[in-house]
Amino acid sequence: MKTLVTGCAGFIGSHLVDKLLEQGYEVIGIDCFTDYYPREIKEANKNLSLKKKALSKKYHKNAKFELIEGDILNMDKFPDVDYVFHLAAQAGVRASWSKSFEIYTRNNIEATQKLLEFYKDREIKKFVYASSSSVYGDA
Repeated sequence: MKTLVTGCAGFIGSHLVDKLLEQGYEVIGIDCFTDYYPREIKEANKNLSLKKKALSKKYHKNAKFELIEGDILNMDKFPDVDYVFHLAAQAGVRASWSKSFEIYTRNNIEATQKLLEFYKDREIKKFVYASSSSVYGDA
């Protein structure tokens, strides 16, 4: 089975990629490495998929993992896959207002809309949209 994981170098995305690879899935990851987190942190997350279990050689230079470094909104098309896990987003609630509101709208709403439009008429098994740090409600 072939999967797409957007935000694959983030904390949650990188762990999902690891689990999917562990279960034998072919994974295509997209990440644009925004400057919200230092690139080194995201590089370390991404490298988990390639080196985490190097002793067993299971993930070392894993042929089932492909990284596409790019901005979803600048892409014309996306890979044909069975599953889409859309985790890419601009994180951080406090910075989501004022000067940064346009960045949030672009990365969180417009990017999601572009993916939904692309995959709406394709034969995929599931489209999973997840959000974490920017979801709040009554405790």
